[in-house]
Amino acid sequence: MKTFKLVGLSVVHDDLHRQEIPFIDGLIINKEDGQNHWLIETYLDKQYEPIFSELQKRNDEFRLQVTITNRSNDPANMIATVRSITRMNNHISVLMDGLLVRSKTDLAEVVLASLVEKGLQGEALLKEFKRQLNERRGFKNNEEKTRIQQ
Repeated sequence: MKTFKLVGLSVVHDDLHRQEIPFIDGLIINKEDGQNHWLIETYLDKQYEPIFSELQKRNDEFRLQVTITNRSNDPANMIATVRSITRMNNHISVLMDGLLVRSKTDLAEVVLASLVEKGLQGEALLKEFKRQLNERRGFKNNEEKTRIQQ
């Protein structure tokens, strides 16, 4: 098994709605079982407990995007389930099982296709493309991206 630092986490509700979940710390472990199974653990503020409690209660699989090791990496798509939630004073630890889903289209293609579908062109298309790509990668602005990459 290989362990990596988790640097970004989002619950994907549908193709247009993604909820970024800020967390204090996180790990993601490749189980190396030949079937792309991963174990994800996040330590976060307890205000996010209702989100994960509801997902656990429904016992449904849900879509998750995780960014591993470096914020400049593209998020990886996963199908996940909540294994456990542990309360720790004002924080919680959420343990999830995930299956890495390898997409035939990369993040840039997905963002570009959605913007073209909205009718954006020229400079407006380029500006919104860069903004959304950085947002999906977890950057709030270009200055943050430059600072993290240095």
